[in-house]
Amino acid sequence: MAWPIRYKIIMLLMLGTTINFIDRVNISIAAPDIMRQTGWDKAQFGVVMSAFLFGYAIFQLPGGLIADRWSTRNVIGLSCLGFSLFTALTPLGQFGFVTLLAMRFLVGLFESASLPAMTSFCSRWVPRQEFGRTQMINLSGTKVGQILAYPMTTMLIGAFSWPFVFYLNAVLGFLWVTVWFLYATDTPREHPKVRAIELSYIEEHVMSHSRQRPPSTRLIFTAPAVLLLCTAYMLHCFIAWIFIFWFPTYLIEARGFSRLAMGSVGMIPIFGGLLGMIIGGTISDWLLRRGFSARIARARFPGLCEGLSMIFLFAAVRVSSATLSIALFVLFYFTFTVANAGYWTMPLELAPRAVGAVSGIMSTCGTIAGVLAPMIVGFLVTQTGSWTMPFNMVTACGLVASAVLTLLVACRPIGQLAERDAVTSVGN
Repeated sequence: MAWPIRYKIIMLLMLGTTINFIDRVNISIAAPDIMRQTGWDKAQFGVVMSAFLFGYAIFQLPGGLIADRWSTRNVIGLSCLGFSLFTALTPLGQFGFVTLLAMRFLVGLFESASLPAMTSFCSRWVPRQEFGRTQMINLSGTKVGQILAYPMTTMLIGAFSWPFVFYLNAVLGFLWVTVWFLYATDTPREHPKVRAIELSYIEEHVMSHSRQRPPSTRLIFTAPAVLLLCTAYMLHCFIAWIFIFWFPTYLIEARGFSRLAMGSVGMIPIFGGLLGMIIGGTISDWLLRRGFSARIARARFPGLCEGLSMIFLFAAVRVSSATLSIALFVLFYFTFTVANAGYWTMPLELAPRAVGAVSGIMSTCGTIAGVLAPMIVGFLVTQTGSWTMPFNMVTACGLVASAVLTLLVACRPIGQLAERDAVTSVGN
């Protein structure tokens, strides 16, 4: 029996996310070679990494709003086209620090709309009871991208040069955009190959949500549930971006791995993250189907896993054995990425008609943390010569994020919450 069209499109999205993330992390893997060629130190290169995130922060909210109100298909496609173009131009940065800053800023700018637009896209194509697994399959591309980027980047640098990495990544992006525009549509009803039975099933479960009244922009920005979700996600992303940008350098400097060994060893914890995403999304959907509340399925279960991950991280950076440290990093990454099953399904629970906007605000907050994280870590390691202080900071952030997601975030549409608060206020 042929796969439903929605499954094929979700797999295409996952492939796009994979390419997106290869373009995002390749510079961190190539960082030692670029710094050696240019003579830049870690503090300077932390600014280069943060330039990407300045661009990434700017257009996430507008991208999510445009995707909600215009065409998710076009926003996703144009996003990939743009970041692929500027990935191809990134090697020009070897001729000047400002040029590299500009290229990475523009890569970030065009990547910024992709995840909010993809979340909005999935909310139109996927029933609520499949949304957690779908989101995690799509977002698993972030881990697949990292897994592929480590060996691919190190081998290409060894065989050719670091600029060749960016040229090849750009070609992959251009090929994906072509397939996307040929195959994807904004809604199932527009797709010529969606069968009637699948269309009926999707519209029965998705369109019931979409008939809810969309919240105002003011309510989206001021709803306590959205603000708390953004706070937790900001702390979560502070941790995630540190590992994206600095984990390869940590393995070389703190654990004594060679660049070639880092290319393979660095992939191992990311496999744990990949499994964590898929399993986390599957369990979250299963809890929802079994009758558990959205608060348990989408907030408490992922939040508790995030808290557990901090225990593994605390141990991973303190053991003397490099092998045991990597094993603990695997457990950390597995439980840490389960939390994404909460963060990236909550926008649908809070605002079914404004999924792109809520996810855009949330992701923007996460990116603000990401702008600060590489610079802070680069500065601290440069000044202290140690990785202890950055990891202590990471552990504290994760514990606070776990508490907020587990205990404080409500899981009902913000319009209903506002109406309830208004009735309570009148009653008092």
